[in-house]
Amino acid sequence: MIEFKIADFFYLNDLARTYWLMRRAEHWTTEKFLRYQADHLLPLLVHCSQLVPYYSTLFKKSGLSPARLNRENVLDQLRRLPLLDKEVLRAAPAQFMARNAQVYRPKAITTSGTTGTPLTVFWDRGSNVMELCSMQRFWRWAGFRIGQSFLDLRSRVFTHQDRHLSTQGRAQYIRNWKINSLEFNADLIDKTSLSDYYQVLLRYQPRLLRGHPQAMQKLALLLQESGMTGWKPRVITPTSEALYDFQKAEIARVWPAPILDHYGLKEHNAFFAQCPEGGYHIFPEYGITEIVDDDGVAVKPGEEGWIVATGLHNFAQPLLRYNTRDRGVAAGDERCSCGRTLPLIRSVIGRIDDCIYTENGARYSGMHFAFFGRKGIQKARLIQEDLHTVQVELVITPEFDQQEAEALREALSRKVNHQLNFTFVYRDDINQEKPGKFKFVVSRCHLQSADRP
Repeated sequence: MIEFKIADFFYLNDLARTYWLMRRAEHWTTEKFLRYQADHLLPLLVHCSQLVPYYSTLFKKSGLSPARLNRENVLDQLRRLPLLDKEVLRAAPAQFMARNAQVYRPKAITTSGTTGTPLTVFWDRGSNVMELCSMQRFWRWAGFRIGQSFLDLRSRVFTHQDRHLSTQGRAQYIRNWKINSLEFNADLIDKTSLSDYYQVLLRYQPRLLRGHPQAMQKLALLLQESGMTGWKPRVITPTSEALYDFQKAEIARVWPAPILDHYGLKEHNAFFAQCPEGGYHIFPEYGITEIVDDDGVAVKPGEEGWIVATGLHNFAQPLLRYNTRDRGVAAGDERCSCGRTLPLIRSVIGRIDDCIYTENGARYSGMHFAFFGRKGIQKARLIQEDLHTVQVELVITPEFDQQEAEALREALSRKVNHQLNFTFVYRDDINQEKPGKFKFVVSRCHLQSADRP
């Protein structure tokens, strides 16, 4: 895997303690979750006030006194703080590092920079342990256990500096025997190299497939078209990109395995995961998640808002009320049919840079919902160059007839309150502009009013 190196997580006592805590916590009461969060937030805020320069200044300006904090008021006091925007962190990363950060063994991690500018954040021992145990919980729900073989499939660039880099014919891949993993660069897989990659899959038989949905869909269709059906994953877990319904349908048609989504951040602030019954569970042991409006106030159940996250375990670089720039729909007190009492989020809609804008200053996310139920679409991308027209790139099959085209056009138009025109352009394939995450929406319109967090 790209971000997972076992040496970064190898604290056996902490791992064992956290693993069993999270097993028990799946059936805690709401009150017990809140007590857990208060108990972990209180020392974190005291730490921030004393040792993190940015928060030492902010707390004084906000009138937040560590001496007045206690278990009963600490969660409410947290919400007095303004939202932290990513650009503030990017502009002054040293201000968020604790003066004693080295005690927590920080490790610098650079995000992919979907906005064009990479961001460097720091993981520490506590956040690494929570990340691995959260992933282990998710995989356990999916029927996969650490030690079994898995394939990590993404758009990325291999270099000679990558450890465990191997070749077999035209196939280039990373085989990490320590964690029993394969890693493919989806950009290198095409009809000329497919048979070599297929032989690698037959040799190692990865049980779990994780990676970018666009890359998964591409591999599934190539294997199906070539009649290479000897390998099928037992479980599929998309990551890093939003999984759209048309992608999920194509993947499921080729590989009839459970497809379970999850959401995480390189900043180690939040973690959500789907169980086999379909509930999208928030992991409250990981951090405090809020769904808020533009003013930082919690939205009502069923309403869309910003996903704001406060990690509870990173003392090297704490990030309080961090605006992820992702959008989600808040849930109420409903419970999943799986019986777990972990809180829910109804859905993760997408990122601010997955939005379409209109001339009146409105911002529309969740454009993928317009594709729900449409037949014959293999790939799609929306490109907006101005505030009047959106170009819809499509890779289609014969099922996508005139009736389907008109239904899609009407659904897209309704999604933006009939404020934009949609033109269809049919492609043989849709390639990414650069390695990394596939962008379903590419909007080059930047409205000052729409960029407000």
